[in-house]
Amino acid sequence: MVMGVCLLLGLLLAYRLQKRIASPISALAGLMRQVGLNQDYSLRADGPAYNSETQELLQGFNQMTGKIQQSFETIEQNQLRLKESEERFRNIVELAPVPVIVTRPDNGQVLFYNQSAARLFDVDELGQLKFNAVDFYRHREDRQMLMEKLKKQGEFYGQELEMLKPGGETLWISLSMSTMDFEGEQVLFSAFVDITEQKNVEQTLARNNQLLEQRVLNRTEELQAAKDELQSTLDNMLDTYYRIRADGTVKWASASVYTLLGYQPSELAGLSLQELSVDGQGFPELAAALEQGDGAVINQKAQLKHKLGHAIWVSISAHLIADEHSELAGVEGVVRDITLLVQAAEQKQEMETKMVHVQRLESLGVLAGGIAHDFNNILAGIMGNAELAEMNTQEGLPVESELKNILSGSSRAADLCRQMLAYSGQGVFLRTGVNMTLLVEEALQLIDVSIPKNISLNLEMSSELPNVYADKTQMQQIIMNLITNAAESIGDEKQGSITIVTRLIQAGKKDLESKFIEHRLKPGAYVLFEVVDNGCGMDSHTMAKMFDPFFTTKFTGRGLGMSAVLGIVRSHDGSIQVSSKPGQGSQFKVLLPASNREPAIHAENNTEVMLHHEAEHTVLLIDDEVMVRTVVERLLKKLGCKVLLAADGEQGLEVYKQHGKEIDLVLLDMTMPRMGGKETLSRLRALDALLPVFICSGYSNDSVSGQFDEVQPTGFLQKPFSLRSLQDVLVVLALNNQADR
Repeated sequence: MVMGVCLLLGLLLAYRLQKRIASPISALAGLMRQVGLNQDYSLRADGPAYNSETQELLQGFNQMTGKIQQSFETIEQNQLRLKESEERFRNIVELAPVPVIVTRPDNGQVLFYNQSAARLFDVDELGQLKFNAVDFYRHREDRQMLMEKLKKQGEFYGQELEMLKPGGETLWISLSMSTMDFEGEQVLFSAFVDITEQKNVEQTLARNNQLLEQRVLNRTEELQAAKDELQSTLDNMLDTYYRIRADGTVKWASASVYTLLGYQPSELAGLSLQELSVDGQGFPELAAALEQGDGAVINQKAQLKHKLGHAIWVSISAHLIADEHSELAGVEGVVRDITLLVQAAEQKQEMETKMVHVQRLESLGVLAGGIAHDFNNILAGIMGNAELAEMNTQEGLPVESELKNILSGSSRAADLCRQMLAYSGQGVFLRTGVNMTLLVEEALQLIDVSIPKNISLNLEMSSELPNVYADKTQMQQIIMNLITNAAESIGDEKQGSITIVTRLIQAGKKDLESKFIEHRLKPGAYVLFEVVDNGCGMDSHTMAKMFDPFFTTKFTGRGLGMSAVLGIVRSHDGSIQVSSKPGQGSQFKVLLPASNREPAIHAENNTEVMLHHEAEHTVLLIDDEVMVRTVVERLLKKLGCKVLLAADGEQGLEVYKQHGKEIDLVLLDMTMPRMGGKETLSRLRALDALLPVFICSGYSNDSVSGQFDEVQPTGFLQKPFSLRSLQDVLVVLALNNQADR
């Protein structure tokens, strides 16, 4: 019984102990299940503990859940900061001027791009077009190369690649790439710069300088071969080192002087600077540069005389050296052969000059069409009036009106030829002292009627203006064209104004700069003629082509006027500047050199001498054109002259040998078969050195006179010439005869 009671008491005690120990653990297990289900780590075990072990277990659980809760809060904060960081990244990259693309490394899928990238690739909705960076590579193997490079280096910068736009157009970029975390994954961050224009420039320079590069390469190979044979540091240098004594003789030079000048160093020692200079004067410019540069010069360009006698271009660097007593001991420095560079620069200048000439020749196609248009109109009038005159003659009706129209049309044809010559800079100019203010006033009297009444003229013209030495007719053409164009730009519907300015200015280099004039003008006193309007203005395309022959914004066949204006200004050593914007009017400035010359006296002012001179002149006319001989013969006979005719130079010489004593004047065509004007003139002057001979040509005097050497003609007649011009020649002949008496 005692044992049974003890056993029962033991069981009761064990049950109580188990309950007190297991109860907190069961509660803790239930709390853990609740935490796992609800993900609520703020729950804590707060029940009583039977012993210290249970207490430590409950405290450990509370500490664990606290740390887990803290970790989740930290993760949430980090995720929030990461989201804010990514948002800032997007905003910054989106506004960046440099194109940026974020792609997956495995398949090239684009995850992000900024607006600069969209504009560069001409794509507005890249996502809808299944935008993939792999499609942009011009050569697909380039991407594999970049991936391997990125794998080795981790990042790279400035990799030049050829890419493709969606439309197939190629472009060059400079690419920088690195890896980064983006929206929870490892991606490629690519930033690049469009260098297509740079590549185009490089390719153009490469083509233009191919010959130069080859020569430099050959020269480098020659110098490299010579360099291997030299044994000292100086002899291994490309440049030649030298020392000159104070008396101007060579003390020594490095072995490369043989390549430079053809002298061995021992041969060069003792030679004077006069012997090495091309002109035998030494190098005074170098001495002056040393004095001005405080005893040192760098890259002074000069010429040296090679041993074989030809000149080479060199770049000289030098400085003065002193002895131990601070006295001048001489000069030492380096000299480099730049002959190829100078020749290349000259070739480049020549190429640029030829390009300018070619650009002007490109307009000949348009010019020919415009000339044909204008000439056909003129010829239609001449032929029509000629047929009317013929019909009137047959019917016994007067023909004066038709003949006047024929003369007027012929004059217009001659004017058109003069305009074309003016455009080419070869026009015939009868230059005198011209006052631009007076000339503008005269021109306004002629065109005032044609200017619409809605346009007001504002004149700001100087009354005390020096003359310009110019052709009056050509100056009138400039004035008429610029004012007429200004009026046409305003039109006859809205109110407008034209301001005309003439004044004297002191023009500097910047004032004379013009993109339409190739040669540079000397600063000084210039007369300014300016026309400003508030018309429709011009865009950049119109301004770039406005001086092209027959370019016009009106209708086909117009436009020679502005090209002639440019030719006139160019031939008068002037400058023209244009500024204009659409809707804001235009401003034309013409600058002409001021002159103090007095107006020249021409033969036409002395016509009365001819009209009152009763002596008969005998004129030998040599021309291969039958029509020219017929017309000029009749005109000369109207002036009371006896005329002898020859169809070429050989026939002209025969006629002169037969009638030389009675011939007073020879009119000689420049271009003829069998014997041209130049040879005929020489043969005629060999027979009579004082024989008056006038050259007749359709080209200008400046173009023709350059073809003669020692034997010069007495004068020049430009075709087509009129009765008045023949009269002037006879007046000059009469005046010379009076002077001889």
